[in-house]
Amino acid sequence: MKTFQKALLVALVAIFSFGYASADFRFGVKAGANFNNVDVMKIINREEAGQLVESLVKDKSNQAGWMAGVMAEFTIPIVNIGADVSILYARMNVENNAAYENKNFIDVPLNLKWKIGLPIVGKFVSPIIYTGPDFLFKASKDIVKDVKAKQCEVGWNLGIGLELMKHVQIQGGYCFGLSNIADYTGKFGLNIPNDVNYKSKKNYWTITAAYLF
Repeated sequence: MKTFQKALLVALVAIFSFGYASADFRFGVKAGANFNNVDVMKIINREEAGQLVESLVKDKSNQAGWMAGVMAEFTIPIVNIGADVSILYARMNVENNAAYENKNFIDVPLNLKWKIGLPIVGKFVSPIIYTGPDFLFKASKDIVKDVKAKQCEVGWNLGIGLELMKHVQIQGGYCFGLSNIADYTGKFGLNIPNDVNYKSKKNYWTITAAYLF
């Protein structure tokens, strides 16, 4: 984990350093909403145990949360290709019988983006396509003793948006969960065999608005 965090820090410093050398480097503020769902856990050894675990984690989906923080962006002139990085405090709500899900995170999305130049109206509105990795760092304690949330969850963003008047960006996207979000050390009081292992991933929609200075 320490090696990963160092690598992430080096990547962020490199982006900022490159951005200062570019004429199109900007800072701003960003906020929005998230709607997340935890996938039913994948049972590795025993199929029937999956039905028991499913009843714990699949009660409700698309639970609403929020996020807010800062953002930096640089764009290569002419081709309008660039990247952005955000550091956001994120509240992600998941309601289920087990109440196992960690809710508070530091969200660090790192996206490549392309602003599509439009004739005539390009100075007022530009479509955006973006994609890139997303890192969720745990910022609160584990809720259930049988579950230990991962310190970092990894996902992949894909989305679209609009830039208005060269300052306001409205974006909507989907984050595909790539990593297991927790280690399950207990059986939640159920009669589940000891040879059963199960996993879960978190996927979520985001709608954000940013103002870049």
